[in-house]
Amino acid sequence: MTAPRRISTAIRRLLGALAAALAACSVHAAERPNVVLVIADDLGWRDVGFHGAQVKTPNLDRLASGGAVLNAMYVQPYSSQTRAALLTGRYPMRYGLQSLSIGRNAAYGLPKEERTVAQALRDKGYRTAFVGDWRLGHAQPEFWPTRRGFETFYGSLAGSSESVVRKGAKTDWRRGEKPAVDAGYVTDLVAAETVAVIRKHDASAPLFVVASFNAPAHYEDVPRELRESLKTVEDDTRRSYLAAVAGFDRALGAILAELERRQMSGSTLVVVLSDNGGAVPLRFATGDADVRRPAADNGTYREGKGSLYEGGVRAVAVASWPGRIPPGTVVTEPLHATDLGATVMALGDGQPDAQRPLDGADVWPVIAQRKQTPHKELLLHVDDFQGAIRIGEWKLIVRATLPTRTELYDIANDPEEAENAVATYPDRAKAMLDRLNAFAYDMAPSLYFEALGAAASPALWRANPPRRD
Repeated sequence: MTAPRRISTAIRRLLGALAAALAACSVHAAERPNVVLVIADDLGWRDVGFHGAQVKTPNLDRLASGGAVLNAMYVQPYSSQTRAALLTGRYPMRYGLQSLSIGRNAAYGLPKEERTVAQALRDKGYRTAFVGDWRLGHAQPEFWPTRRGFETFYGSLAGSSESVVRKGAKTDWRRGEKPAVDAGYVTDLVAAETVAVIRKHDASAPLFVVASFNAPAHYEDVPRELRESLKTVEDDTRRSYLAAVAGFDRALGAILAELERRQMSGSTLVVVLSDNGGAVPLRFATGDADVRRPAADNGTYREGKGSLYEGGVRAVAVASWPGRIPPGTVVTEPLHATDLGATVMALGDGQPDAQRPLDGADVWPVIAQRKQTPHKELLLHVDDFQGAIRIGEWKLIVRATLPTRTELYDIANDPEEAENAVATYPDRAKAMLDRLNAFAYDMAPSLYFEALGAAASPALWRANPPRRD
C-alpha cells in the first residue's frame, strides 16, 4: 500500500470514529426522544440516597449513577412558579406568576398567551399527557392542561391538598375535564396513571409525559408499610415524611419498569427534580405565615422552601438517557428550570413563540457532553419585595421588605451562604444589583397581588416601583 493510500485510509477511519462519537452525543430530529418529566413536591436536598439520606431511594440512585446528577439545578422558591418555568422555558416574572403559588381560591392562571413545551411538541407530532398536580390555574377551562397542549390529563388542577383521595369526598380530582371518582394514595394513583400512559402509547410517535407528584410534601396518610420500613427514625413527623420519599421512589420505580417492559428506555430522556427546596422551619419572606409541614433536610444549604437561599432554590435533580448521557456524570454548571423546558423543546424540534423569547437555553451539551453553561447570569427570582441573581460563582440576594438588606455570597467557596461579602466586594454587589434591577423593571405586574386588589393587601400600601413601558 502506498503512503498516500495509507494516509487516506487513516483519515477515513478517523472521520468514521469522529462521526460515531458525535452520533453518541447529538440528537437529530429523526430520533427525537420520548420525555418523562417527574416532579417531586418539596423534596429535601439530603433526602435522597445519593446525597446520604436516612431513607433508601434505589430508583433515584439508579438514575443518578446511570445518568447525570444536576448538582446546581436552580428552581423557583414555590411550586407554581417552578412548574411555569419548566413548561414555558421563561421566567415567571415575564407573565405575572412571580408571587407565591396559585392558591385554591385564585381566579388567575398561566396566561393563555404563553406557549408551553407541550404545545410546541404536540405541533411536531408528540403525544402528550399530564398526570398529577397541575397548579397552573383552575378557575377557568382556558388554564387547564387539556387547553395548554396536553392531550390527556389525570390529577388535580389546583393541587391535591392531601396525600389520599377519598371516594365520595368533594375533591379536585379529574380525568380530562370531568371529575374523577377514583380513590387511593395520591402517589400510587399518579404512578399507576403514568404507567398506563406509557403502556398504551403508540411507539410510532414520540411521547411527552409529565408526572407531577404531591409527595413528599403531603405525608399525612402515607401507607403503613412505608412507615414500617423506617422504624429507626424516632421523630414521628420526620418518619412520615421519609416514608413519603420512599413512596415517591417506589412510584418512580414503577414508571422506569414500564419503560423497560415497553423497550422504551433507550429512546427516553427521564428527568426527575424537586419543585423547590424541602420545607424546613422558616418564616416566609413577607413575614405573614410559616412554612407548612417542615420535615425535610436540605443538608448544609441554608433554609428551604420559600427562601432565596440555596436551600430554597437549589433542587435535587437527575437526568438519564441510556446511551446518550454518560453514566456517572455530575453536572456542576449552574442550570435553571427554564433550561429544562428549552432543552426538551429543542430535543423534540419544537418551536418557541418568536414574540416571547425563551429565558432558558438548550443545555443538552452541558448535560451530555460536559460543556460549560451558555449562561452569563441566572435570574433566580424577582418580585416586588425580593430578588436573587447568580452571575458566575457569585449570588446576590436583595430584600426590600423591612429590615431591608443586600447579601452577596461566593457560592463556590461558601455554598452555605454564611459570609455576606457585600462590604468586601461593593463594586461587584452594585453591578449585580444593576442587573437584578434591570429584570425588576421589566417585570410583569403580579397576578397574585392584582387579584387581591390594592386596597385589600397592606403589603401594597406603598408606591410601586416604576416599570419600563
